[in-house]
Amino acid sequence: MIKNVANMAISGLLVAVGLLSGLLSPLVSAQEPIVQEQQYLAIFQGDNHAQQIQAIETLIISGPQDVAVYDAIEASLKRSLASATDKHAIDYSSWLAKGLGYAGNEKYRATLTQIVEGDYHKKLRKYANEGITNIGQYAIWNPILHTPTHADLPPRLNAYSNALSSNDLILIRIAAKRIMHEREYSEVMLTQLSEQLTQPRLLDDSRLAIDTYAWLAKALASSGNDKFNAVIEDMANNAANKKLRSYAKKYLKTYF
Repeated sequence: MIKNVANMAISGLLVAVGLLSGLLSPLVSAQEPIVQEQQYLAIFQGDNHAQQIQAIETLIISGPQDVAVYDAIEASLKRSLASATDKHAIDYSSWLAKGLGYAGNEKYRATLTQIVEGDYHKKLRKYANEGITNIGQYAIWNPILHTPTHADLPPRLNAYSNALSSNDLILIRIAAKRIMHEREYSEVMLTQLSEQLTQPRLLDDSRLAIDTYAWLAKALASSGNDKFNAVIEDMANNAANKKLRSYAKKYLKTYF
């Protein structure tokens, strides 16, 4: 799906980066939710599809709670359906459908169900169905992500921290991927990644657990911060799982 929208995304990348860097910047904690909501609204009430796709990617773990943002996504999705016939238009509508589910709000189920049951391209129906699944999943995750556990952190980092501290391996893995993708290498995030690796409380031999801890290690190592080199070295030498040792050795060569 990402590959299909690459050309469209590149065309608006420079503008999108400017807005999204504002979305993701560590502003004053008490002000950030309002600022985020205004910026998201500006994007989803506009007509720059590349910006909207990039913004949806950030909603996966640290999106605003304001229903107005998701109402704007729903409105954009409905407008897009009439022209969702060529590849790029279908991909754009699919992103909106998937992202709408991040609200975790049942009010959007009807819109997504109409797409799933309608005469639309199979890819769009697939992602609308994923959006429906996301509604149920994020109804569980959003209370975890948005609990104000860390009053000293802006809401975005609070959400990442809450995800990493959760007992949900999928949510932890998503957080690790987003931290790496956004290059969120603040001391507080790197320290928490390190703590998860030195005290692997959820690690077992399941594929999900191994993959999750590999992503935690990759996110930490990708910072290139020598302070945490020893954590990756310890995993490379002493991890009980052979795959994790192999991953850690690879990250040592790649990032340090």
